[in-house]
Amino acid sequence: MDEEFAQFFNDVPTKDQAFVSELDVFLLEKGSKRTIKAAKSGYVTSYTSPKTKKILLNYVFRKTGVKIRIYAQNVEKYDELLADIPDNMKKDIIKAGDCKKLTGGKCSSICTGGYIFQMDNVEYRKCKNMAFFHSLTEENYDAILGIIKSEIGKN
Repeated sequence: MDEEFAQFFNDVPTKDQAFVSELDVFLLEKGSKRTIKAAKSGYVTSYTSPKTKKILLNYVFRKTGVKIRIYAQNVEKYDELLADIPDNMKKDIIKAGDCKKLTGGKCSSICTGGYIFQMDNVEYRKCKNMAFFHSLTEENYDAILGIIKSEIGKN
């Protein structure tokens, strides 16, 4: 374990360390690149997609605990996967802000726009930065891993 990752890992709550370690190994074996930067509230640890070389996910520290933001660019293909995620994750997605670009508003000029997808037979147009921003909890681990595996095409 390199020093930067060890510092980040030590800040992850003990209850989540096994999952974070498992996900780290999985992503690195699939060709993702890991980047760790210090931030005000802790480390921001990001992984790139082995396919697109764009950011696939990042961990963010909040007062409420560690959260994971997944950039699910292929979410429109996940109807069945989204149907089975825990209710707390569905609530997070529903309450996430709508994408301004996809709803006729204006956003940052560098924003590439959010996601249009269906969950439980309802169409959503959500901001890519908040749509899949979930707490690391044991209840969420399988769903988080499922989304990530689907995103990199390795189910």
